[in-house]
Amino acid sequence: MAGQQAKDADTRSLWFNPPDDGESSRRTLTRERVVAEALAVISTDGAEALGMRALARRLGVVPGALYRHVRSKEQLYDLILDAVLAEVDWRTDPALPWTAQVAMLAHRLRAVLENHPGIAALLKTRDPISPASLALAEAFLASLHAAGRPGRQAALAFRLIYDYTLGFALADPASPAEQRLRDSASRQQLHAFLRSLPASSFPALAAHGTHAWADDREQRFTSGLDTLICGLETAQRSSGVSQPK
Repeated sequence: MAGQQAKDADTRSLWFNPPDDGESSRRTLTRERVVAEALAVISTDGAEALGMRALARRLGVVPGALYRHVRSKEQLYDLILDAVLAEVDWRTDPALPWTAQVAMLAHRLRAVLENHPGIAALLKTRDPISPASLALAEAFLASLHAAGRPGRQAALAFRLIYDYTLGFALADPASPAEQRLRDSASRQQLHAFLRSLPASSFPALAAHGTHAWADDREQRFTSGLDTLICGLETAQRSSGVSQPK
C-alpha cells in the first residue's frame, strides 16, 4: 500500500507540479539551435565576435558539447551561411526573359543578406559550396545559359551579378553611413556642405553631389543591376551569340 501511495505521489508530481528551474532552463542542444544562436551573435556583433567558448556560455553548455554538433568554427560559419542562403527563393519562371529571372534572383539574394547583418561580410570569406549556395548558383547559371551564352560567358556573367549584389549588401543599411543618409537632418547638412563646395575646384560635386548621397538605396541597387544586365545584353549581341526567341 505504501509503495502504491508513493507511486501515485510521483505521478501527481510529474503532471501537476511545474519542473524545477534547472530542468526547465535546459533545452536539448541541436545543430539547428547552435546555428541559430551563432547567427544571432553575428547579426548583433559581427562574425569576429563569434567564439566557441562564448557561444557555449550563451547556450548554457560546456564547449565540448558544441563540438558534438560542429567540428570547428569554420564549419559553423559554413552552416550559418547555408541556413541564411536557404532563405533565398531560387525558383524562377522559365517562361520569363532571362533578364527578369536574373534580376529577380539578385533582388532576393540582396534582401536576405540585408536581413541578416554581418552575413555578407562572412560570405566574402568562405567558398560557396553548401547545398543552398549551390542551388542559388545553379539558378543564376541556368538562366544565363538559357539566354544563349556559352558556359564560360554565362559563368562570368553570374560572377559579375553575384559580386555586385554581395558588394552592395556589404554596405549594410544599418551602417553609420547609410543611417546618416536615411536621417533627413543629417542628409540635409551633407547636401548643404556639397552645394557649398567651391565650383572652381569641385564643379561636378557642387552641382550634382546631392544626387550621389541621397536616401535612395533601393533605386541605387536597381539602377546598377539594370546597367549590368543591359551591358551583358550589349556584349552578347556584339559577340554574335544569338538571343533565344
